[in-house]
Amino acid sequence: MKISDILLSNIKPLWDEAADKNFVIQMAEGTLDINSFKKYMIQDYLYLFDYIEILNDIKALSKNDDISEFLEATIREVEEELKRVHIPNMEKLGIKVVDIQKSVQNEVFKEYVSYMKSCAEEYGMIAGLISLLQCSWCYAYIAKKVCEKYSKEIENSSYKDWFEAYTCKAYIDANQTWIDVVDRVCMNIDKSEIDKMVEIFKECAVYENKIWDSLL
Repeated sequence: MKISDILLSNIKPLWDEAADKNFVIQMAEGTLDINSFKKYMIQDYLYLFDYIEILNDIKALSKNDDISEFLEATIREVEEELKRVHIPNMEKLGIKVVDIQKSVQNEVFKEYVSYMKSCAEEYGMIAGLISLLQCSWCYAYIAKKVCEKYSKEIENSSYKDWFEAYTCKAYIDANQTWIDVVDRVCMNIDKSEIDKMVEIFKECAVYENKIWDSLL
């Protein structure tokens, strides 16, 4: 069995819980207060800089050229996404540079980032990849599930673009590449390592759920 199958079987209840979070449902229904969404966008923007830093940390640990190239490409994609997607979307919401400069990362995000960094530092490259995969994969899972349940509401929601971003083919394909990379590097790890990776994956999902709660 691939490690991605093991991870999914262990994580599904936590991702189902995330798909029922008030913040996510209110986005689907179009009832989310715009100020809450602005807060989310700023926090997500700040988080992506940490995400890039962790990618660089993992890249430094890699001794595999293919993995290093994948990580380098991913770093470029995230940097491009910040310029192409996040900044224009924040501008549309009326978020100014000064608003971002005055903002600080909330405590849950700080703890989450610190945990992911510690995973790479203590357990190596694979643990870092696993922690970041959870972040990427859970958004695809949540968006798909909520779209299936609230398709009519989302069609008329002012937050429709959020769901489209995480259910579009480009995102799904990029996420599958993450999954394939993790499956490949974990092909020969033993049961104790698998158990540790499952533990890390689940702990990251717990943090994600805390984040949704912290935004309202």
